[in-house]
Amino acid sequence: NEMEKTNELVRYTKGVYFIPKKTFFGLSAITADSVVEKRYLKELNNVYGIYSGLKLLNLFSITTQVPNVVEIVTNNETMRCREINLNGRTFVLRKSRFNIDKNNVSAYMVLQLFNDLGTKTKLDDFAQRRLLNFIQEKDIKQQQLLTLAMKFPAQTMKNLIGSGILNGIA
Repeated sequence: NEMEKTNELVRYTKGVYFIPKKTFFGLSAITADSVVEKRYLKELNNVYGIYSGLKLLNLFSITTQVPNVVEIVTNNETMRCREINLNGRTFVLRKSRFNIDKNNVSAYMVLQLFNDLGTKTKLDDFAQRRLLNFIQEKDIKQQQLLTLAMKFPAQTMKNLIGSGILNGIA
């Protein structure tokens, strides 16, 4: 409490505090995105979550819609689905299907992408190239995708096979 009164420590929200820095405009602040990233996505070398929904589709240029509500799949959630508000921003947290770590996070992202795709949505050439480049950069193997796909619904596998992406993976 004493540190809060002297502005050495600032309370962002319940349970979240930060040390502000003095800037030309006054004391610095943090954003809801940085709080969510540290709490539910990753910290230093530890990865325990990914974006999903429109934000994930946006990362691979499948859609240009900007999500009002950001969806996150994380190990740090015990409920199947929960909505939180951080200073006016809404986030939907979902429990991960299996433990996400730095070894499988890229494959989980690809499978979550195909899970979030609608049955009518098709990948255009640009999105397919971008996805294949991501798969090659992250060195995701076809066997790894097929093994992890067992934890996802059957529609995810249908979308993955129907996209032709598996043919481009060595």
